Amino acid sequence: MKRYKLKESCYMLGLFLTIVAFSIALTINFKPLYYYFVDQEQLYRLAGMSRYELLAQYGKLLNYLNFPWIVRLQLKFAMSQNGMGHFVDCKKLFLFDYVVLLATLPFTVKYVYNLAKQARFWTLINPIRWLFSLIFVLTVLMIANFNAFFVVFHKILFRNANWIFDPVTDPIINVLPEEFFMTCFVFCLIIIIVLCLILYGLGQKELHQKNSSR
Repeated sequence: MKRYKLKESCYMLGLFLTIVAFSIALTINFKPLYYYFVDQEQLYRLAGMSRYELLAQYGKLLNYLNFPWIVRLQLKFAMSQNGMGHFVDCKKLFLFDYVVLLATLPFTVKYVYNLAKQARFWTLINPIRWLFSLIFVLTVLMIANFNAFFVVFHKILFRNANWIFDPVTDPIINVLPEEFFMTCFVFCLIIIIVLCLILYGLGQKELHQKNSSR
């Protein structure tokens, strides 16, 4: 019995890791988010480039962060050694997210298939409620003071201060506004919530059907 519960817990953890990793991967590669800020804030003027040039530079940055075989970041922006080091750290996090996604996805597919086959989506209801509580807390913290939240977030993920960019030595920070990152956080949370709501709805439907059949 204990072995079964442990196995079930591992599959459930894998499911939520898949959801989070997928949401992060989708968010960091959803270029329209950045395009909106480029147009809304006219970031290309801050960069002294045309809109096309800035978007091309952003594409190069994403390619560097996404693909392990691209080992050099070559942009038109001047960049300090610390700035370059931060993007190296970001690349490691990007790739780690993809590893988590690829490693958990097969088990998640199997787990979801079994949940559907056995009509056991209802077992996810309470864990999803706990996850929603955590998301609510994170949302409140972001709304209350996103700058402080952003600082704590970086201190947790990075062991150095390379993420603190100086606009003089690393002008790329001028075209990566704080509002853009806040929108990315919100977008990622929305994806997580939508995916969890689908599972939650399936669980509630199962409970309703069980109660109706009594």
